[in-house]
Amino acid sequence: MRIATFNANSIRTRLPAILDWLDEKQPDILAIQETKAQDKDFPAEILNSAGWHVEFCGEKSYNGVAVISKKAPDMISFGLGDDNGESSTRMAHARFGKINLINTYVPQGRAVDHEMFGFKLEWLARLRKYLEKNLTGQEVIWVGDLNVAPEAIDVHNSKRIWGHVCHCQEVIDAFRNVCEFGFNDIFRKFLPEPDTYTYWDYRVKDAVNRKIGWRIDHILATSGITDAATGCNVDIEPRLREKPSDHTFVYADFSL
Repeated sequence: MRIATFNANSIRTRLPAILDWLDEKQPDILAIQETKAQDKDFPAEILNSAGWHVEFCGEKSYNGVAVISKKAPDMISFGLGDDNGESSTRMAHARFGKINLINTYVPQGRAVDHEMFGFKLEWLARLRKYLEKNLTGQEVIWVGDLNVAPEAIDVHNSKRIWGHVCHCQEVIDAFRNVCEFGFNDIFRKFLPEPDTYTYWDYRVKDAVNRKIGWRIDHILATSGITDAATGCNVDIEPRLREKPSDHTFVYADFSL
């Protein structure tokens, strides 16, 4: 079973690249973040015509999550369930048999002195509560753009970057609190070497080749799924295309 994640930074802009990648890599599940499309504008028919099932929840020009899969999920829900729907465009929960997929686009935070940073920490705490309430004792795989680089190896220059909203002690602690639900880092299990990133800022010239990146896109899993993991990869090629997302595809294989 192949499970992948990709921050598209606009599903409509990146649709050709997504269709090419789906055709080439044939994942069983592809979790998408930052679709930036209202549901009425989501290109579901094109994906369906290409043979893929898709579930989605989005808003105009901001946020948005989707789950593209070979087979329809047994269950799909959006949001943390503790608000009036505001979190629906940041989290999808899909169940495929005994596997629960949590696809999240965690708030970025803007600046450590901005109210959105407090919202980010709160959002991660709310996610932990959601997991405890709904998924205790079940097998879960958590993927997405989590907007956290928890280790020095996850950024190109930790000493200089330290204190950023995605690489500081407060957000790392909040992230680890969620991980204590029972998650293991599938990405680093198979990709322990430095300079292995998933995001490269558009504003940095030739960032991919210069290895000026971040690892903020994650694949994490509970013990049963972790034991079944056979590999994990970052596909850099789509980031090198014209008009790419600033992120690229990350995928893991499991003998499930």
